Amino acid sequence: MKNKAVYFFLLPGIIFLVIFALLPMIQIFYFSLIDYTLIGSRSYNAFGNYIKLFGDERFWHVFLNSFLYLAVTPLLIIVSLLLALLLRENKKISIILRSVYFLPVVTPLVIAGIIWRWIFAEDTGLMNYLLSIINISNIPWLSSFPENMISLFIVTIWRGAGYYMMIFLAGLAVLPKEIEEAAEIDGAGYISKVFYIIIPQLKYVISLVFVVSAASAIKIFTELYVMIPGAPMDNKTIVYYLFSEAFEKFDFGVSSAAGVILFLITLGFSIANIKLMEHQK
Repeated sequence: MKNKAVYFFLLPGIIFLVIFALLPMIQIFYFSLIDYTLIGSRSYNAFGNYIKLFGDERFWHVFLNSFLYLAVTPLLIIVSLLLALLLRENKKISIILRSVYFLPVVTPLVIAGIIWRWIFAEDTGLMNYLLSIINISNIPWLSSFPENMISLFIVTIWRGAGYYMMIFLAGLAVLPKEIEEAAEIDGAGYISKVFYIIIPQLKYVISLVFVVSAASAIKIFTELYVMIPGAPMDNKTIVYYLFSEAFEKFDFGVSSAAGVILFLITLGFSIANIKLMEHQK
């Protein structure tokens, strides 16, 4: 009877996952195997969409850009961990700073993107104005590669650091104090404690942040759509390519194939992280 009660409480969540996760996933796999456009009949074409996808030079550009964008992940981990350590050491102002650092997380992404597009504007933006004060000429933050990728790095770190900082704070809160106190008695400095005591104990938290932030980074879209809508496809990422194929060219078959590739990449990151965590035990 108790087991039946457990399934009863799990049923709403299972139904939600089936309707909004499993069924759409199966549908995308199906669409990737048929010739599916807005106009015309649907016909099975096996792996034709994948052949067309892999034969598109633009796909390989966005594929490479998506992996280049993953370089933001270690930067994001470093910044968020440093913020967490700062708040841990300054408990008196911790509540105020938590609110300040977390504010970008709850700021609507479209509004944030518009603001940052103004900041990075080549002729009238705040960033180039500040650089001109120290005699640095205008930088095309939004119109050239890799400058537009760097501007996206900055926005991603600004927006995500507060979120991952809270995860690191939760991890720091459960670390035993005895080890650090023993290290202090032995004469260890703060930097030594961070590298040899705190970070090794946070390895599982760091692995979690890495997977979550990497999955988010490889699926970046809104920032691209708002900040650099006019940039060529060669400067964008897989999700923008997927969006363009589906809602600009109405080639839902190729778009679905790109979605399957993106799913496999994300799944690969998750499996690699699980294996890494099992190896660390």
